[in-house]
Amino acid sequence: DNFQPYKLYKIMVHASDVCQCESFIRHEKTFGVTHFYSVEGVPRTGPANVTILNITKHSALVKWTEIAAEDRLGFLQGYRISCTDSSRKKSPAVTLNSSTTSYHLTGLKEKTTYRVQISGFTNTGEGPLTLSQPFSTPKYGTVEPLCNCITQHES
Repeated sequence: DNFQPYKLYKIMVHASDVCQCESFIRHEKTFGVTHFYSVEGVPRTGPANVTILNITKHSALVKWTEIAAEDRLGFLQGYRISCTDSSRKKSPAVTLNSSTTSYHLTGLKEKTTYRVQISGFTNTGEGPLTLSQPFSTPKYGTVEPLCNCITQHES
């Protein structure tokens, strides 16, 4: 009854083969460890430090920092990433596993401005989006973004 929602708990199962309190530590054995949430929620933040690198006329590399454990509010299942161009055309979202912190965007149009959107999700649902700063693909060759700053939450 005292478990709080959205908080991660750890259960360890121990046993002792002797009944002597003073020597319990020496004879204790751990049989299992598991984690659980009494109520699982959605992440309260998106991933941090979204950076766009290696921009070419048709591709770019997106990197980010994983959602911190205390902000997940449940078991993180993965990330969803999509890209929106300056005409507000949004690409279909790509689902990535929770250990992934980068993604290679392909199929971009040359000389076009884009913004990446990333969210994390648990079994309960999807958390808020992190939006990258806009970046532009060149007509020829490669270019570095003007700014690698991020806006963590935009309304």
